Formats: sequence, structure tokens, C-alpha cells
Amino acid sequence: MPPRPNSRALLARNPVPNHLLRAFLQLPPSCRAFHASPRPQFLETVISPAHALFEGIHSVTGLPWAFAIPLTALTVRTILVLPLTIYTRRILQKQAELAPVVQAWIPRLQKEARTEAGHMGPVAAQAVMLKKIRRKTIEVYGRWGCQRYKNYLVPLLQLPIFLTAMECLRMMSGYNSGLLSIIATSLGGDAVALVDVEKGLTSWFTPSLATEGDLWFPDLTKPDPELRLPFIFSGVMLLDVMFWNRKGHTPSKWSTRGRRTLGIMALAAGPLLLNLPSSMLLYWISSSIFAKGQAFLLNKLMPLKIVAPCKPKKPLRIGTAMTKF
Repeated sequence: MPPRPNSRALLARNPVPNHLLRAFLQLPPSCRAFHASPRPQFLETVISPAHALFEGIHSVTGLPWAFAIPLTALTVRTILVLPLTIYTRRILQKQAELAPVVQAWIPRLQKEARTEAGHMGPVAAQAVMLKKIRRKTIEVYGRWGCQRYKNYLVPLLQLPIFLTAMECLRMMSGYNSGLLSIIATSLGGDAVALVDVEKGLTSWFTPSLATEGDLWFPDLTKPDPELRLPFIFSGVMLLDVMFWNRKGHTPSKWSTRGRRTLGIMALAAGPLLLNLPSSMLLYWISSSIFAKGQAFLLNKLMPLKIVAPCKPKKPLRIGTAMTKF
């Protein structure tokens, strides 16, 4: 039996024309099975639950989108955000109850700071004392399970929920790129594949948003024609800044700076959001108003009672000195 010819030898005898070789090697964009970067499905995975929630509330209640969107915002804040807010409020209450314990340690920590750094001057002794107070506060809070990092659970976990809802409304309104689209581009690493994903997500465009508006914004897929919604949102932010940190005590330097920064952001929010679809602004305004309402109810039902340290009833004479206990 003659030996089977080598494929390389056959190719050398009968070379394949260049146009056939190029046509064979050129794969369509949908057949990139051996590309190193994975096909980005970040948007599909993240947005699908939010889209199902919006569509479910709209179909079950039968309300137009102008009322279904605020109802969805209330549902999200009640089911997802409110339990986290209550948990954080309990942490703050526990920290307020432990304030006298921390204050009781201050005289001893002052004495230790004078002993350790008194020879270095009052400034160094003050720095050492503040460092010791911070360490003792962390120790006391950790012992009672109310660490300070738990105070930031609500803003840290609320931000992804809010961005997901806004991105979902952005796609349902047919608006162009959003923040999560930019994140998906960085995760996917391939602009061509991202275009395919974006084309698939355009099927989520909801035409009924264009006809189920209300009042002066009948089309929720377009910006507010009278420019009221952006400045209503700016006013809601300004009200939040005005009532921020109004507890009767003098605000710190950093608190004052933060309040001024938020005020500038609130004033700039209106002009910056003029081109945003009315559906996104409606959700944003509704969520902000419901957040203020929940905060008001928590202040009434779960107030933060400042526990003052015990006052001495009468001084105790020891020798020639008067000591209060």
C-alpha cells in the first residue's frame, strides 16, 4: 500500500488560491469562539431583575408608567433599602448609648498621654490622647458589635441598587450609553462584542413609555419639555442640604465643607440633567422623596437619644481638696 501523502506536501503541489484562503480564514463576528476576551454579559445579568420588577409592577397594577415608576421606587426602598436603614439606625443608637462609656475612659487616657508624651509638649500630648481615644472607641464599639464601618452600609449597598434601576430605565427609554455600559466595556474588553450586547438590549425598549406620561411630561422617553423635572430634583437636593446636620450643635469644619459641596452639587444638578429622559428623573425624584419620608419616620419611631454622662450629686471632701463623684 503506497504511503499516504503528507498534507503539507499536497499543499505545496496544489496551492490554494489566495482569495479562497482569505475567505476560509475570515470568520463572521458572531463566530469568535477562540477570542481571548469573554463576551460581556454584565449588563444582561445586572439589568434583568430590575427590568422584570418594572414590567411586573406595571402589568400587575395596570397603572400608567407615570405612576408605576414611583411605585417601583417605593417598592425598592421598602423591600431592599429600609431593612438596611433600620439596621444602621440600631447601630447608631447603640453607639449613642455607649458614649458615656467612652467618655469615662477619657480622664485615664489623658493621664496616660501626659505620662507618655508630656515631656514633648502639649501638642504632642494632645495627639497621643486623641489617638488613644480613637483606639478605645474602636475597642468599645467592637465589643458591643456596633463598629463604625457599619454606619456606611446603607450608602454602599444603596448605590448599586440605584444605578441598576437607572440603567434599566435608560435602556427602556432608548437613551444612549449609561454608566453601567461604560463598566461593561471595561469588563468585556472588546468593543465589537459590546455592540452586539447593546443591540440585544435594545429589545428592552418600551414604546408605552412614550404615551403613558402625565401632566406636562407625556413622553417619558424624552427630556422634560418644560425643564421642570431637573430643577425639581435640584430643589429636593437643596432641601436635603438645608436640613442636614441641624441638631443644635456647632458643625465641624469638615461638616461645613461637606454641606457647601453638596449645595454646589445640588445647584448644578438641574442644568446637568436637562437632557436626561423624564422616566429617569421621575424615578430619581421619587426615590429621593421617599428616602426623606423614611428618614422622618425613623427619627420619630427610632430617635437617636444622646445619653449624657452622669452628673455628680454632691462633692466629696478629701483633705483640703474638693472631689466630685
